[in-house]
Amino acid sequence: MAPQARLRPGWLGFYPTILPDTWYRLSAAQGSQPAYLWLETSFGITRVQRADVEIRDAP
Repeated sequence: MAPQARLRPGWLGFYPTILPDTWYRLSAAQGSQPAYLWLETSFGITRVQRADVEIRDAP
C-alpha cells in the first residue's frame, strides 16, 4: 500500500482542498524540492510543506 499523509494536529487545512483529520495518499510524482510533498486529493494533486504533515504506512 502507498504511504499516506495528513495535516498535523492543530493545522486548519486548506478548505476545501485539504481537510484536517483526513488521510491522503502520497503522489508517486514527487517533485525535486524535498521540503514539499504531493498529496492526492479529490481536487487533484496538491503540494504541501513536509513540516505540515505526518506520514504513515497505509493500514
